[in-house]
Amino acid sequence: MRQSTTTPTRVRRGNARWTALALFALTTLLAGGAASLLPDAHTHALNAAGAFNGTPISGVQTFVDKLRGNLVWLGGTAMGLVIAVVGIMFMAGHSRAHDLAIRTIAGLAILASISGIVA
Repeated sequence: MRQSTTTPTRVRRGNARWTALALFALTTLLAGGAASLLPDAHTHALNAAGAFNGTPISGVQTFVDKLRGNLVWLGGTAMGLVIAVVGIMFMAGHSRAHDLAIRTIAGLAILASISGIVA
């Protein structure tokens, strides 16, 4: 029986996937670098047009405040459920409870520091 000398399709497809991912990452880095080199003309144009001066529109501000409150409530509820489930996993002796607890704590730390990261 004759043996094939070509690489299997699975290997070639995997290499193409990694190549595409590497090209995407390189393009993203280059675009980010180019954007950081450009002057902040768009910000100056918005400032000149008066976009950041004055009081916010009351209806939009109320909507944003209510949306923020709902998101905080939803996040608090979700984190409460996650903490309860991880606690139940600890009590039941689940083997991955420690891993999930560490990930939950890391997620809470990231969520707590998001405002500092964004600013």
